Amino acid sequence: MFNHGAYPEVESSYDEEGNYYAYTTYDVPAGSPLRMSYGDPTNPSFLFARYGFLDESTEATFCKIIPEHINKDMEELGYAHNRMLFYKDGNVSEEVWDILLFQHVSSTKIGDKRALMEAHRTGDYATKQMLHEKYYEYTSAALLAHLESFLEQLDKLSAKAGERQRDLGDHPRLPLILAHNEFVKQTFLAVRMQNFGY
Repeated sequence: MFNHGAYPEVESSYDEEGNYYAYTTYDVPAGSPLRMSYGDPTNPSFLFARYGFLDESTEATFCKIIPEHINKDMEELGYAHNRMLFYKDGNVSEEVWDILLFQHVSSTKIGDKRALMEAHRTGDYATKQMLHEKYYEYTSAALLAHLESFLEQLDKLSAKAGERQRDLGDHPRLPLILAHNEFVKQTFLAVRMQNFGY
């Protein structure tokens, strides 16, 4: 069995008869660990929920923007848990900005919604950029509102968990849950600092 690594040394495959093969992806020095990926390295929440550990070496986390309805246009723009990312260095994936823009123009400017989708489909970066600049006031406000709301929720959850931490027998995974929440919080704080200066 291999441990998980965000930058794995091992990949695996099965042949047509069901035999398992593991091989290194590069020359690994003797005595070095051999790791494989247990899943999407951009989503430590998945690894935490599925396997019960926190991979803090991941560079990003899902931004936690979950629209009430996700349509085909949003999926085409990149709405997916492994693409809607906040990075530990404070950067925000292009897909997050595209979805925020799509949500805004869908409710206010249908012509610009069509222009956004056409620009996306044809690779017209200049038009997409113009639309992002035109509506930046609104998309950045939506991003900040999301950041503030989610950070507030994390603080409430952590405070509630802190009250229960006295009895770890009832909640043995609580320290790990708190570590996960802190990882997400620090990523969100980095995004807020990078984009809003505080």
